[in-house]
Amino acid sequence: MALGVNALTTWERAKACLSFSDDQKDAVEFLIDAVSSTANRISSRKLKARAYDLQLDGRGSDKLIMPEFPIASITSISIDSTRAFTEDTALDSSEYRILPNEGIIQLYSGIFPNGIGNIKAVGVLGYTTIPEDLEFAVIECVGYNRRRLESGTTGMRQVSADGSVTSQYELGLPLSVREVFESYRGQRI
Repeated sequence: MALGVNALTTWERAKACLSFSDDQKDAVEFLIDAVSSTANRISSRKLKARAYDLQLDGRGSDKLIMPEFPIASITSISIDSTRAFTEDTALDSSEYRILPNEGIIQLYSGIFPNGIGNIKAVGVLGYTTIPEDLEFAVIECVGYNRRRLESGTTGMRQVSADGSVTSQYELGLPLSVREVFESYRGQRI
């Protein structure tokens, strides 16, 4: 099994941190993908960098807010009310600035005119290098889920008090992991 496009860490990193053996690779890659998808869902964004070819609506503002951030690179920005997006509708890169962490393209003069799908943006959005706290949270959650699956206590936590054993339902993610994933929700610096 190969890691998917959402993977926020690698097999090699998980193996090194959690001492997995090579025969566990497929299962661990599945967990990496599942935990990475959970991070995307909780943060309400696609965190890992990927190429985009977007058609966006103009809002009558000098700023164009990209749907994902940070902005790793912009190949082209075009404005065309006919949505043909020919070469002559492309802006020169000197006509705008990129606010990478905010996920915003800002025109130096003029506005992105109101319109439906009248702006085309081509570029790479998301983290090209995964922040350490995010990658660590993914690895921590992979290890946590692997232990739960191996122990057969998925969804349950057993607590022994004075020799008795009680069971209660678990929320599914360690609090430390959830806090990191939530910290990336809408975080435009």
